[in-house]
Amino acid sequence: MSIVKNLTKKEIEKIQIDEGVIVLDYGETTERPLAPCRGGGEFTATATLRDIEFDGRNGKTAGLQPIEEQAASLKVTTICMSQENLKLAMPFARIEGDGKTIKNPKMGVPESSDYLKNVTMFCRTLDGEYKKIVVYNAMHEGGISAKAVQKAEGELALEFAAHYTVDDLDGDLWQITDVSEFTMRKAAEASHA
Repeated sequence: MSIVKNLTKKEIEKIQIDEGVIVLDYGETTERPLAPCRGGGEFTATATLRDIEFDGRNGKTAGLQPIEEQAASLKVTTICMSQENLKLAMPFARIEGDGKTIKNPKMGVPESSDYLKNVTMFCRTLDGEYKKIVVYNAMHEGGISAKAVQKAEGELALEFAAHYTVDDLDGDLWQITDVSEFTMRKAAEASHA
């Protein structure tokens, strides 16, 4: 026997359904969708708390748990193996001038241009609105892994981790906003042309 007797209209309307749409650099001139994808997207945000130890402490104590570290990421798998998408898996690699060859990177620190300004996922809710989930200064750090299998498609798994910037060490890593609609910049510009 269920103990849930009723749901409010607001609870029902905010049920998130179906897959998300992933957009790289949303709102920027470099904006582009990441598609086709498989398995939807998965957003994770975490914070590491440190328990301050003191004499007489019996356990976790409110107000004595500073946040030591925060992290956010967005996981997605694409089945498009374009050079541009392969570079997302190894962002500091370089695509040769002809655009047909990608090579391992030189040693050293990634350049600021190797980070995406943001990776944004839009998820629809039953009321027809969207959850807009953003991770900032995003980069996949896991490398490239690709295989070819009979009667299957190649998959490129990406996990975009959010990063602080050196000039804002306590800035925004992620954000979730309710929005009534979303329009991609390039699509909007094309419709006005």
